[in-house]
Amino acid sequence: MDKWLNHPTALKIISLVIGILMWAVVHFDSEKTPSTVATLTETRDIDGVQIQPVGMDDKNYALRLLDPEGVHLTVRGSRSDLLLASHNSDYEVTVDLSQATEGRMVVPVKVHLPRGLELIDAQPSSVTVVLERLLTKEFVVQINTEGTPGKGYKVGMPLVKPNGRVHVTLPSDEMDEVAFVGGTVSVDGEEETVNDKKMKLVALDKNGNELTDAVINPSVVEVEVPITKPFKKLPLQVNFTGSLPEGVAVSTFKQSVDAVTIYGPQEVIDKYEFYDALTIDLSQLKQSGTMELDVKPGKDVASVDPATVTFEYTIVPAQTKLIPKLPVTIIGLSDGLKAKVTLPETATVDATISGAPNMLAQIGAKDVQLVADLSGLGPGGHVVPLDMHVPRFIGQAGSPLSVTVTITDGTAAPPAGAQTDGSTPASGQPVADSSTDANANPSTGTGNASGGANGASDTGKDAPADTQPPSGNAGSRNGTQEIPPDENPANGNP
Repeated sequence: MDKWLNHPTALKIISLVIGILMWAVVHFDSEKTPSTVATLTETRDIDGVQIQPVGMDDKNYALRLLDPEGVHLTVRGSRSDLLLASHNSDYEVTVDLSQATEGRMVVPVKVHLPRGLELIDAQPSSVTVVLERLLTKEFVVQINTEGTPGKGYKVGMPLVKPNGRVHVTLPSDEMDEVAFVGGTVSVDGEEETVNDKKMKLVALDKNGNELTDAVINPSVVEVEVPITKPFKKLPLQVNFTGSLPEGVAVSTFKQSVDAVTIYGPQEVIDKYEFYDALTIDLSQLKQSGTMELDVKPGKDVASVDPATVTFEYTIVPAQTKLIPKLPVTIIGLSDGLKAKVTLPETATVDATISGAPNMLAQIGAKDVQLVADLSGLGPGGHVVPLDMHVPRFIGQAGSPLSVTVTITDGTAAPPAGAQTDGSTPASGQPVADSSTDANANPSTGTGNASGGANGASDTGKDAPADTQPPSGNAGSRNGTQEIPPDENPANGNP
């Protein structure tokens, strides 16, 4: 017996019998007939598998419709394979749009199943797609600011880098809806320029809704928002001191700018009507040339632009010109007094002026004013010096001028046989009516104006900033009366 069991053939037979018995135990169902065997495969339904479009020319077309967007799959496979593919994402359903063109079309779906599974059915088997052609259009970037900068500061015009223009790509049916391409920058509390701030651009319709389909190129730009003090542009007034050297005159005088811009608090710059921070010493102008002067900010002014001004001037030998029979303007006469020029008898004066030939050629009697200031003088005869008011760079030549003025009490009754103007005729001849009735023309004593030797000029706050020579009569006539020459009174009335 032992020899038989140890024989190789016997061992093989025994192993075969044991294997058959084990198989029968596993697959035999006592409640069924021996021919019934458990199946090895199962069927499963997969709902809502998302359809993915592939192959579309997205540079020229936009997918406007995919209907439906999901499919229902019925698959079959072993229990273990189905267990491994238990998620919808394990199933791939696509539609090929590589040959699709603009418009509506029906495209079949393609199903790609996990390994070991078999497709039984796909519903629907095709879908409807609509493609819209894309358009590209150039737009100017618009930058909005929000918030309030620091006290007294103002927001300037935003600058977009690199060039402020971008391209927007949209389906043709949406392009006309674009009303804004840009973004918003906060400047709240800022006191310095906002530099190189990166900002993502958006496209909005007229209602402020974002057009999410818009493709903007470039989609991100750099923005610079200037933050500045309030500013004001003002005429530039140039002041002159001193006198030109003897025998020379200014023929031309040009400045690089006629106006400057000042920056500072609003309440400060509102007080300025012109800017007069520059002064030129005429005694230093000995020959033709140029000079550059710094424009210094005034009190409480933050800065001035430009910071320098250049002047070009031409110096030539001076000449003289006689202006005959100039009337005399009287200022400063007290109330209740009358005045008349008694010497010269014509009440006119010949004046000699000096300057460059080209400027003298433009000067006439209307451009020269002789002023007699009677401030503080009472009744009686007085020799009064004359102030000559002339345009810039024109000066008085020769000896100082003066006139004799007789002042009378305009409120006293005239003596018998006397003129009603308070004067007495000489040798029985009528006297030229050159009296001034202070009651009728009260003087304010404000008649002084620019003038002086070689055209050195006053520069009061009320003077215009851009006056260029020659500029006409520079004297003020408020509170004054001009004494006309050779005018006789009518019927003895002043």
